[in-house]
Amino acid sequence: MSGRALRWMWSLAHRSNVAGGPRLVIVRHHRVYGNGERPLYRLGVSERVLDAQLALLAARGLAPLTVSDGLAWLAGARSGRRVAMTFDDGYRDNVERALPLLDRHGARATFYLTAGLIEERRAPWWDRLTWLLEHAAAPNASWEVEGRILALDVRDRAGRARALAALLPLLRVPPDLMERRLHELGGTLRVRDEAPCDLATWDECRAFVECGMELGAHTLSHPFLTTLSAERQQAEITGSVERIAARLAVRPRGLAYPGGDHDAASVAAAARAGLEHAVTTRRGDVTPGAGRYELLRRGLSDGACLGPTGAFSRSLALAELDGAFDRLRGAEAAS
Repeated sequence: MSGRALRWMWSLAHRSNVAGGPRLVIVRHHRVYGNGERPLYRLGVSERVLDAQLALLAARGLAPLTVSDGLAWLAGARSGRRVAMTFDDGYRDNVERALPLLDRHGARATFYLTAGLIEERRAPWWDRLTWLLEHAAAPNASWEVEGRILALDVRDRAGRARALAALLPLLRVPPDLMERRLHELGGTLRVRDEAPCDLATWDECRAFVECGMELGAHTLSHPFLTTLSAERQQAEITGSVERIAARLAVRPRGLAYPGGDHDAASVAAAARAGLEHAVTTRRGDVTPGAGRYELLRRGLSDGACLGPTGAFSRSLALAELDGAFDRLRGAEAAS
């Protein structure tokens, strides 16, 4: 029996427990894919699943809030639960697909924008990586990295998936080294063109403001912050805040650490930038007294919500929101 089937069976017997003190569940999303899309690196949720999530939450009186509004509620609450929803990076599909669904279900959300990449129209590093694997003119090649030879057979989807899994850890490095490795990999695979930028433009991002959504910072270039000096971390975080304020006339109140990667210098930089909160990718709920610069979130991807037949499962989604599977997955969430 598959892990999905086991989780689904478990969820049928799960009973939500909202007793005790108040808590805020912050849902973490990235992209919103069209139904039927099958990207090599799936970083998001399908339109139909997001629609079903929002309908379920609205029916239970939990239509999502922004993070700032959720924290304000938590500060004055004595019991109960609220849900906040977030979208990282600032993709165009957030404007085209997430905004209409949020409006339909009377929900709001916080959108964390990667301001430098939006400004420069540069694709994030993971989009550049998948572009290289999918557009290789030399689909069967060897690449020398870190003193070893990595065989890359990207002639079919299965091979590209294997290559992606092997390459992702090699790009969790400082930005300069990441750029060199992407350039070398492109040469090895003989890819001529640059990956297109699927992030929203500044003009498109204005729709977030016009629809009453909250904007947050997500650094300038989406680096792994712990690979940077304290000074460069400050420049990435403060620069993102200032760029968003200048382009959209809204000053962000919160930050999402790229990939959840942060350390004490990141927390200090967020505070110095005048931000009121920062969210991580660590799994859990936010309770009164939680550190404002290390807020927990919960992923709610397609895989977390679809039952054995591929249909949306209300019981699975609710169990995920309740943290029913936290012990099975361990204390730390994947970034």
